[in-house]
Amino acid sequence: MKINSLGNFFMLALFVLLSINCSSSDDSDSDVFGSIQLSGTDTSLIGTALVVGNIDSDALDTTGTSSSVVLLDKNTTIENGELESSDYANAFIIVAAQFDADDNASAEKTISMTILKNGVEYRYVCATPAISAANNTDCGSGFSVDKVNKQVIFSNTTVINVDNETILTMDGIINYD
Repeated sequence: MKINSLGNFFMLALFVLLSINCSSSDDSDSDVFGSIQLSGTDTSLIGTALVVGNIDSDALDTTGTSSSVVLLDKNTTIENGELESSDYANAFIIVAAQFDADDNASAEKTISMTILKNGVEYRYVCATPAISAANNTDCGSGFSVDKVNKQVIFSNTTVINVDNETILTMDGIINYD
């Protein structure tokens, strides 16, 4: 399935997030793939770091594009195309994508992120180049999704809160198998 517009990509990411099921799971063997340091006004609400404990690197079925990687906290997984979490009040999902010409996307790179903190949802987006579907916020040149080397880099990456328009800056390197 090709992505015809970035808006469809964000809608798919949101749909996946809204499919969270509350279930218990044993996450004692979860790996840590890296952490993302956060800075900006919203850190007083959401914290200053996201620790990536699960990754869906073959996210075609969940996001609609093979150009994306889904980063999740240690308590959240994707099972049979649905998100499952043992702590649905405190979770995060980051859909990060870097498109090529075959994807027919409006943007080169995108982030759609939702952080749930104490049951409150905070949503962030960006796109490079900046487009209206991402509240005209550019992710920055330091963001990349390298599926060949299995690495997602956030270096001075900026996303915008879709509700209050505050900027959140992300820094970290996520490596996966």
